Amino acid sequence: MASKYGDGNFSVQIRSRELVTVAIPLPELWLPLSNIDLAVPAAYPSYFFVYTKPHCDLAAMISTLKKALSKLLAAFYPLAGVMVTNPVGENELHCNHRGIEFIEAYADVKLCNLNLHDPRASLKGKLVAPASMEGAVVILQ
Repeated sequence: MASKYGDGNFSVQIRSRELVTVAIPLPELWLPLSNIDLAVPAAYPSYFFVYTKPHCDLAAMISTLKKALSKLLAAFYPLAGVMVTNPVGENELHCNHRGIEFIEAYADVKLCNLNLHDPRASLKGKLVAPASMEGAVVILQ
């Protein structure tokens, strides 16, 4: 049976955008990309995960996610950087610890009304916000 919103007929409102930065101060670095990175065209994978509803308050859960992300970025600091072009014209990773954009959004649809077996058709890109940070390595929504 076709779902009510299987055609992507629902709206998504962004409630907030926040920059989550590294929890501890780290030195600024410029990392060259490997030959493989330079030879292969950039790919931007998008993932969609569905979990059961938590038993805690949503605001508390979001706060916990942001704190954990901030700590995680200390170990994976290049993710908090930005892609830049060096004077030679090659891309490199500027580890400036700018942070990861964390987007909180609301969709006016129940998950049970979506066809999660074919998310491209039922979601039509609505749950992936457009990047607002040029050169961002990661955006978390």
